[in-house]
Amino acid sequence: MTNSLLTTLQETRAAGRMALCGYFLAGYPTPERFYRAVRASSMLDVIEYGIPADNPTLDGAVISRAHEIVTGERGLGAETALALIGGLREIRPPGFVMTYSRVGRELDGFLRLCLMNGLHGMLAPDMDEDEIRTLSTIMRALNLAVVKLVDARADDDSLERGIRLADVVYLKAAPGRTGTPAEIEGDLQAVIDSSIRRIRALQPHLPIAVGIGIQRPDQVAALAALGVDMVVIGTRLVERVTEDEGALVAYLQTLRAATPYPKSIHSN
Repeated sequence: MTNSLLTTLQETRAAGRMALCGYFLAGYPTPERFYRAVRASSMLDVIEYGIPADNPTLDGAVISRAHEIVTGERGLGAETALALIGGLREIRPPGFVMTYSRVGRELDGFLRLCLMNGLHGMLAPDMDEDEIRTLSTIMRALNLAVVKLVDARADDDSLERGIRLADVVYLKAAPGRTGTPAEIEGDLQAVIDSSIRRIRALQPHLPIAVGIGIQRPDQVAALAALGVDMVVIGTRLVERVTEDEGALVAYLQTLRAATPYPKSIHSN
């Protein structure tokens, strides 16, 4: 079976550009506006759907507040969120969920519900190595891609363990929580480049995503120059879904325009 997320990353790279992925928290700011924002974002290649959580430990102030609104004020939980995502099966971009392991454990049949609602992968950043080892077998049997978050500053042993079971490795650019700016220049650029080289040496065809702290077109272009397969935009999108849809679309268009690879990379 082919996995639409992995196929899209292969096809986008073959077309000479980096895939653009946007993060939307399911049901935020309201279910209706969530639907409208996702459907308006047709220039995205991949969508990362956040599953509401009471304690989103990876997330900074903007996304944490969005979780509070969805769970506390809207009363939405994981099962409702997955059903909402299922209402977007008709859109073109493949999607994967970002959830916390406790949320997944509390909902019986979480992975099967992901499959039933048209999803193609899962990221659980707080999942330990033993749990992801067990779940990876189940996920692949269900044709769900394993997306694994790894800090770009990880040492060789940590990096190798992190990518061993991954179908997509997601490099964390900024230290700390989401929303922390990551300046892709100087030391950080060298750190990300080093991580990419180490991953390619171990698994040459493993897709590499970079996110957390990526907010501007110049950062996107800098990652394209490093040969990244997918860039993930989160906090700025969560801010913009509460604004006019035209502003959201215009912002995404500036990011999309920065995704082409330099000729030196595309020719490889």
